[in-house]
Amino acid sequence: MKEPRGITIRWTAFLLLVFCAGCADTMRQAKQPLPSPELMKRHCELIGPPRVVKVSEHVWAAIGYDLANEILIHTPEGNVIIDPLMSPKRGEAARRDLLLNAPEGPVKAIIYTHSHIDHIGGASIWMDDSPQIWATESFVGHLYKQYQVFLPIETIRGRRQFGDHAALEDLPCNGIGRRTDIRAAQEGAGIRLPTHTFSGSQRLTFGGVTIEMIEAHGETHDQLIVWVPQDRTVVAADNFYWAFPNLYTIRGTSPRPVDDWIRSIDKIRRLKPERLVPCHTVPIEGEQEINTILTNYRDAIQWVRDEVIRKANKGEDLPTLASSIGLPPHLTGLHYLEEFYGQIDWSAKGIYTGSLGWFDGRPEELYPMNVREASRREVALMGGPGKVLEMADAALQANDFRWAVHLLAKLSDSAMAEAGMNDSLKEKQALAYEKLASTLYNLNGRGYLLEAAHEIRHGIQKPAPVKLDENIVARIPLEAIFTIMASRLIAEKAMEVHEAVYFEFPDEKKRFIVTVRRGIAEVVEGDPLPGTPEPVATLVTDALTYRKMAAKIMSPVKALALRKIKVQGSWTGFLAWNSRFDLD
Repeated sequence: MKEPRGITIRWTAFLLLVFCAGCADTMRQAKQPLPSPELMKRHCELIGPPRVVKVSEHVWAAIGYDLANEILIHTPEGNVIIDPLMSPKRGEAARRDLLLNAPEGPVKAIIYTHSHIDHIGGASIWMDDSPQIWATESFVGHLYKQYQVFLPIETIRGRRQFGDHAALEDLPCNGIGRRTDIRAAQEGAGIRLPTHTFSGSQRLTFGGVTIEMIEAHGETHDQLIVWVPQDRTVVAADNFYWAFPNLYTIRGTSPRPVDDWIRSIDKIRRLKPERLVPCHTVPIEGEQEINTILTNYRDAIQWVRDEVIRKANKGEDLPTLASSIGLPPHLTGLHYLEEFYGQIDWSAKGIYTGSLGWFDGRPEELYPMNVREASRREVALMGGPGKVLEMADAALQANDFRWAVHLLAKLSDSAMAEAGMNDSLKEKQALAYEKLASTLYNLNGRGYLLEAAHEIRHGIQKPAPVKLDENIVARIPLEAIFTIMASRLIAEKAMEVHEAVYFEFPDEKKRFIVTVRRGIAEVVEGDPLPGTPEPVATLVTDALTYRKMAAKIMSPVKALALRKIKVQGSWTGFLAWNSRFDLD
């Protein structure tokens, strides 16, 4: 595991030259654009090609096969697999090479460090030995929560973040790992749910080798780290990787637990590991080097958090606050704190809004003018659509790409493009996004802009439905299904409707009542609320059948034909009621 040793010194020297040549304000300089093609290329080369690395006596890591790493712990009784990648398609290659390099043995257990799809989607290929599957108690709830109500838009934005259609030369990696294969994950999801969960910590022992799982929230609220004390080796999950941490993700997420993230890194420091394996990027060796890197990493997170607090308490508005925060001089220029994946201003905005909400205290933000109307007036003040388009052209020619993007967005928002101008406007927007992307070394931002340009030219591709295994479907909480259903009502089809349908599940002793009332789908578990009308229909079925119906594995018509459901009341009335929901 010699590859990572010394990398901090080499990168520090290189980046200090880039950052500090002629700079008077180091804090400000940390926020300036860098020579992104070279920086990005070197970073992606660090991730490197697919390979298996022996980390310690019992631990091997498969790096570069997917966005995440897959880790194998060998014991005399068999192997333990940590984070089996995003899909069976990618996982097969990693599995083959791990078994070629590590000693053979049955798979005794699979450990999920957390519930993100890139860490769990390939589990199915390791199931021949019926292993235990371990995760924290929060795992299942968090899994369904994050891939639930906002799934359609999160899928679209996730595809943008990872630059789904970007050329490999424009986006050689995804910041913390190999370019993702989203389609493979959608078409062949190999997720298997945990068979065992814990809170706090849990020890497994196989053949005298102890494996300790320790709850350590960070990127998610259900995360754990893995400690192999005999090897002094820790698997850090996503609490550390070689990039500034993604404290806020542009694909969309609830606020990430920044304070917990800091505490989790401190948990790792207390272990005094001699080897650290992140679940993205590459391992680190040496107790002192690991401690130095982790100390700097957690200090960078705390610095940004504390700067947000300090500046907010001084009354700074959100845009000014976010754009003015950089890292302190002693943390500037460290490769593992470069903004290849997370970004400081995005993180600052996430911390601020997660703590204080969207309103930053400026009175003008309370009752702003409609965006389209404001843009229309601003475009008129600048001389009209033709003049704005000319100004955007000039900005592109002058390599002033952010100004070009801004001008073109104003023109697009104003809806004032003249006849025959729309095609030119769209093409210039796509070009401006691509040109701006070429200046960025944050691979999430770069990917997002490149994908946005592709969508302008080719349209937004509707996300393909994820094919869920029946094992997963069987454990979807009914509450989650009905929560999703409420938000999927097509309001315009229901503005004059006041109808209810009852759903009864005798096997789980549960009943849900969904009342469509003038554009609202009210979901109640148990007894009806006052004012609930008599049901149009009552569906009586077992919970598994309804889960299959919700997952499109079985249609309501087929379920009725197979006598899997009984309908009390009007079947045609139920179908008419159900047609008011967009459940694709």
